[in-house]
Amino acid sequence: MSGSRGILEGLNRNSKKDKNLRSKEFKNLGSEEFSIKRSYTLRPSTVKKLQELKVFIYDNPDITYNEIVDEAICLLYEHKKRRE
Repeated sequence: MSGSRGILEGLNRNSKKDKNLRSKEFKNLGSEEFSIKRSYTLRPSTVKKLQELKVFIYDNPDITYNEIVDEAICLLYEHKKRRE
């Protein structure tokens, strides 16, 4: 029994690893890797908007909050730069 359990654990571990690799490859095509961690405090209303964006606006169910926030900051940055 323990031999089959080990095989199943290995398969499960490999499938998770493959899924993570595919996900990272897809997300990082032509872009930088998300590698810097920061902590920010947000208003509850802003978090609600972020959640609504993730669930109702984006077609990709695998999109992360990091990607949405990154895109929002880049758009705001470009908008502000054009106004200068």
